Amino acid sequence: MKQPVRIGVFCLLGASAILAQRRPESQPYDFKNVKIVAGGFITGFVAHPTEPNLIYVRTDIGGTYRWNAQDQSWTPLTDFISPTNWNWSGTESIALDPNDPNQLYLAVGMYAETWSTNGGFLVSRDRGDHFTSYPAPFQMGSNENGRNNGERLAVNPFNTNELYFGTRLNGLWKSENQAQTWTQVTSFPITSSSDRIGVVFVIFDPHNSGVIYAGANQPNSIYKSADGGTTWTALPGQPTAFTRGATGSNGPSPMRAALTSNGILYVTYGDGPGPNGLNAGDVWKYDTAKNVWTNITPPLDPYQTSPRGGFCGLSVFPGNPNVLAVATLDRWYPVDSVYVSQDGGGTWVSLGPLSSIPNTYGNWAFPSSVITLSPWLTFGAANAKFGWWQAAILIDPSNANHLMYGTGATIYGTNNVQTAFNGAAPTWSVQAEGVEETAILTLISPTQGAHLLSGMGDIGGFRHDDFEVSPHQGMFTNPVFTTENGSDWAGLSPLVVARVGTNSSTPCQLGAYSSDQGNTWTPFPNCANGLTPNSGSAGNVAVSADGKRFVWSPGNGLVSQYSTDFGATWNAPTGLTAGLAVIADKQNPLYFYATDGKGAVYVSADGGQTYQQTATVSGANTAFVANYAAAGDLWLGGSNLHHSVDFGKTWVTVGPSSLTAVTLLALGMPHTNSPYQAIYVFGTFDGVTGVFRSTDKGASFIRVNDDEHQYGGNISVMTADPRVYGRYYLGTNGRGIIYGDPDQWQHSPRPKWPGRP
Repeated sequence: MKQPVRIGVFCLLGASAILAQRRPESQPYDFKNVKIVAGGFITGFVAHPTEPNLIYVRTDIGGTYRWNAQDQSWTPLTDFISPTNWNWSGTESIALDPNDPNQLYLAVGMYAETWSTNGGFLVSRDRGDHFTSYPAPFQMGSNENGRNNGERLAVNPFNTNELYFGTRLNGLWKSENQAQTWTQVTSFPITSSSDRIGVVFVIFDPHNSGVIYAGANQPNSIYKSADGGTTWTALPGQPTAFTRGATGSNGPSPMRAALTSNGILYVTYGDGPGPNGLNAGDVWKYDTAKNVWTNITPPLDPYQTSPRGGFCGLSVFPGNPNVLAVATLDRWYPVDSVYVSQDGGGTWVSLGPLSSIPNTYGNWAFPSSVITLSPWLTFGAANAKFGWWQAAILIDPSNANHLMYGTGATIYGTNNVQTAFNGAAPTWSVQAEGVEETAILTLISPTQGAHLLSGMGDIGGFRHDDFEVSPHQGMFTNPVFTTENGSDWAGLSPLVVARVGTNSSTPCQLGAYSSDQGNTWTPFPNCANGLTPNSGSAGNVAVSADGKRFVWSPGNGLVSQYSTDFGATWNAPTGLTAGLAVIADKQNPLYFYATDGKGAVYVSADGGQTYQQTATVSGANTAFVANYAAAGDLWLGGSNLHHSVDFGKTWVTVGPSSLTAVTLLALGMPHTNSPYQAIYVFGTFDGVTGVFRSTDKGASFIRVNDDEHQYGGNISVMTADPRVYGRYYLGTNGRGIIYGDPDQWQHSPRPKWPGRP
């Protein structure tokens, strides 16, 4: 039997290449998340049918997590994915061996695009502590349309070596050796899909050997095989039109399905793949013994004047096939709800209006007590919505009172859901502890005040005073940004910070500054010239060292602009090409810098009014930072590492020749034995891609991450702490903010982290 190994360069180069390759010197580090608690789209729950509390959750770009019932938290399982396999950072589907709770299968791959790689299968024999990896012969799309459907991957309970997988582009596939190799099921009626959604679920009948159901996201496309996949027939009488007045551009397309012990197949439907764009939906059940379909769509909620949105989320309690839950998807008014039934869908209880505080528009909202773990879920409002994008629902197989549902932002759970059948509201809480699925776009670590301020996609930004809890004040407000694109701090006045981001506000409010490091904000009175709400990106902002001047680099083909009156007016400079991002000198208020990513360096010595090209640095890219402790001290990344100490006039190449492809740079607190700041790079050194640190001004480097903490190389931003030696921060695209500290227990016994091998 093949031994489990973590994936990475190993799985592509082989053991002999690894042994022959020189590995860079490294220092052990401990890694943790800066807690925000959730923040991303929860796409599916999968629970073992017989092992209590063995539950997994998948996310679109943040991998897979395992539930820890003892402390009500989740453990990330896929942080080891290497930069080589960057596309495997999202999980398309999860499957469990019903006869062996230790066996776990993940289908991984974020994009099914021409520029993307094929997906893969990660196989664990110890519940995700270790994995063996196998490349797939097809692409997957955990961050594409239809990622809310499923499950595409299933294990045959009568022959657990056999798995089936529904692909997006290439029909149905089968493995007979536990996901190691795959062949197409050519007898399946759909062998290719131009809609890029394809086959969205596969279900083995655990009570009848050879019976398999598979469904594609298009009308009349649920098929059954009674002979182990040799032949397939469409189920008779499938729904062909929406009911109860619902209309949609397409006919009913199956999204999720569940088969019960008494032979009932429950199916949720929408008029498209989701997670956006659904206008209609129904819920049906199919009696597999009688070949009879019954419409069990929940009735309209209060404030709901007509059917809207689809139905996606679906879960059935194995101990009672009449107990089930479903959820709407894209019902933006009122917001989505979860419905529960204890009579097979004959009657329903809507948990949204029952559990929440409805406002005058019918948007169900939780009281603040529900979201104490994640205060930001109000999105700057008074209360938190019941949810949206509710594609994932689970009735715990070991406890019918425990229900969890995922949203586009978090996981809500209750341990007394059955009180709803008596007309009482369940007790809800955020059950997303450990899930950090945010896409980080900007990080700053000033020399005073909070050690970290962040900005990210979808949920704005935060001030982090305590890394162990989600910020109690929630996300930044005044204004609230949908996405925060850039931020900066004043080197000589570190309580002065600025941020820019996107929203739909009118008049335009896409920037703000603070004099108390983000406790309160003042919007810029005006936006940079040419920038409009919902522009896609607000670009970047730079703050002069004294905090009295701002330079906004809006991107979008616009030139950077400066303001000397706190954003009342913005002025275009001379000598600077449009579209370039500007950074500020941290010690001299008059100096600003820019680079075009091709080696050209531009310098302003008059506060951003005029720029001159001072140098061309061969092989340089846009990894560009100014030393927070020295004026005119600059670093540039690229094919090598470059350094200037004269305000960008002259540059020298530093570092070992084996340090290449430096894409991110940061400077942090010096080592006690060094007068110069510690330098951190994300790049390739001695053939290994990772994070490296230098304490001798770039002359030598050691590795400060490891193969267990690679995050697929999906690192969007990096900064280092000027007050804590050895600490650096990674902003990932899908795993939130990671901070690393030197392992203080490397020479003595230490506790084992949950999930750590």
